[in-house]
Amino acid sequence: MLEGLPERYFFNRSNAVKVGQVLKGLFPKRSREDGICKEVRNAWKEIVGEEVYQSTEITDLKKGILYVNVESPVLIHHLTNFEKDAIIHGINELTQANYLNDIRFKVGILNDGRRK
Repeated sequence: MLEGLPERYFFNRSNAVKVGQVLKGLFPKRSREDGICKEVRNAWKEIVGEEVYQSTEITDLKKGILYVNVESPVLIHHLTNFEKDAIIHGINELTQANYLNDIRFKVGILNDGRRK
């Protein structure tokens, strides 16, 4: 069945991509939160440090909740239990917005394709 399809249908044979990721790329969001999200992204590296920054990626900011993909469950445990409150306080202080209320971490794909 797949043998009859043209090669153009198989642009990414080695890595499966979720439909949601494709749609997010096609229809980028534009909202008033974009400015705040940019500030939070810029503050993220300074607050969490280089090592954590390399293993995480901010995916979204909605209604005061920051969504972050993380490379490993162990890092999620550490960030959630020991660093979360300090990160929220640091980002709110650095951005002077007091917009961030919570951070939700999940194991996910980072932009460069690390992890699952």
